[in-house]
Amino acid sequence: MLALHHGANSVCSIKVRIVLAEKNLDWESRHIDLPKGEQFSPSYLAINPRAIVPVLDHDGLIINESTVICEYLDSLSETNPLQPKSVYEKAKTHIWGIYTLEYHDSVNTLTFGSYQRQMLLEKTPEELEARWAAMPNKIRAHKLKDLVKLGAESHYVYVALERLSRMCRDLELALETNQWAVTNNYSLADALLTAYFYRIECLGLSLLWERRYPKTTSWYSRVKARESFSTATAPWLDEEAVRKISKVGKETFLDHSKFIDFL
Repeated sequence: MLALHHGANSVCSIKVRIVLAEKNLDWESRHIDLPKGEQFSPSYLAINPRAIVPVLDHDGLIINESTVICEYLDSLSETNPLQPKSVYEKAKTHIWGIYTLEYHDSVNTLTFGSYQRQMLLEKTPEELEARWAAMPNKIRAHKLKDLVKLGAESHYVYVALERLSRMCRDLELALETNQWAVTNNYSLADALLTAYFYRIECLGLSLLWERRYPKTTSWYSRVKARESFSTATAPWLDEEAVRKISKVGKETFLDHSKFIDFL
């Protein structure tokens, strides 16, 4: 049995749910409420001491890191193979997977610099300090503290937008020679990238690609049209929630002149 410990609006959880849908695999949901801090509970830390989601439990075998989980899931079934056949194309797919570590850090920055910041500012200083203290990764805790304190004025935000702008440019270049990220067929690379574009769109920042990168804009429309996209997102994040996130994201970032070069 496949059981996924995941967060409703977690980018990496969405990534894995997309692959589960593409592979048509049955799985059991074990939802972790991230805003409530359930990832810091002793029971979850026993599963993943890093206090992050998702984690895959396959008959007692525990696997974390979302890209690795996606590769693992693809190997479980011959249905709709997502890895390309050639060794070179598999290598290119793996490179996209490595790049998603940077993309994740960047969308996490924008998230905590905007709507997550708004939620966390409702907590008392004592509650916030307890949250930072509970985080195993103290470097990440330092970054989040800075984002909650400064919002869009945090230097982390500028760096994140620079990285995500490069992501869009790199995909546009890849699409010059292929219909999809690696080949002329939808593959694991496309599934891995989709969740990051979705988070950017939810934050109201789709101008990152819509104004400059027509092939990337077309690519994103095509991945959103796939059944796996709605399966991975709709049950967990309704339209009203997306509107609220987008409203805060636009208010946070779009009025800052220092970001105009990216948007």
